[in-house]
Amino acid sequence: MDVHVRDAVEADLPAVLEIYNQSIPGGWSTADTAPVTVAERVEWFRKFDPKRRPLWVAEVDGRIVGWIGLTSFYGGRPAYDATAEVSTYIAKDFQKKGLGGKLKRLMIAQCPRLGVTTMLSMYFDHNPATHRLNTALGFEKVGHLTEIATINGRKYGLIIAALRIPPSE
Repeated sequence: MDVHVRDAVEADLPAVLEIYNQSIPGGWSTADTAPVTVAERVEWFRKFDPKRRPLWVAEVDGRIVGWIGLTSFYGGRPAYDATAEVSTYIAKDFQKKGLGGKLKRLMIAQCPRLGVTTMLSMYFDHNPATHRLNTALGFEKVGHLTEIATINGRKYGLIIAALRIPPSE
């Protein structure tokens, strides 16, 4: 599979949200319980910055099939400038093909340039795929908030995993 990864532009937002919204019904990877709209996410999108907190899209044959983004941790408070949370979403028909791992490895490789020395991944404790990928990439579980989310009538917890990244030379 030939994958092209690039910075997202605002015109990509409908495709980004289409992929995101695909994840809602299964309850595996987002705490949103209803689809989100472009109008609701324009400000969210505009907070991404290719120089510090990028949002990348993955394309196959010109179609956006996945995305990954870094957001500032804890409201962007200055003491946490070197910490960022990673979010990765893959279109249903491109899952289980290694694309999520490829995107995370690419983002990890860019962290020194982006000034990120700690990457956080927060995921539901009933999501074994993200757990396996994070473990393979060297993330360590640093927290578990039990039963804090109600999805499809069931209580789930949130795992917080961290990857320490050496600063650039």
